[in-house]
Amino acid sequence: MIRKLQNTDREQIYNLLVATNNFTAEELRVAMELVDIYLNNPSQQDYFLFVDADDFDKVNGYVCFGPRPLTIGTYDLYWIAVNPDCQARGIGSSLISFVENYLKQKNGRLILIETSGKPSYKKERNFYEKNSYKKFCEIDDFYNIGDSLIIYGKYI
Repeated sequence: MIRKLQNTDREQIYNLLVATNNFTAEELRVAMELVDIYLNNPSQQDYFLFVDADDFDKVNGYVCFGPRPLTIGTYDLYWIAVNPDCQARGIGSSLISFVENYLKQKNGRLILIETSGKPSYKKERNFYEKNSYKKFCEIDDFYNIGDSLIIYGKYI
């Protein structure tokens, strides 16, 4: 079941992100900062967060997205993560599909995803491509020497 993020999900989101073993301490801080903005400022419209939860409210995955500033109908998918115990069950694809349908209803037209070119992110890049996102560009040495920025996008 995909539903809006709730306060009781916060710790599970953090634990899920840590369990993926793919994020630095700084990346975890930023991810949780967006969770806190969403939870503590219900009137804000910069970030939308949803979770895939089971019948017992165990969070299997989550997604964070929002409108790209100074654009009309363009959105950024900031974070998507699935608990490693639940990966390869379609949860990530289900979350992506949910975002696309949600944004279509809001007259969204383009979703952008920024990710790393590091070898450790190959699985994530394959996931985006499997879900029909196209590689729009790559900027070498963006995050650090040897770590490029890859931007994926999809017109919805």
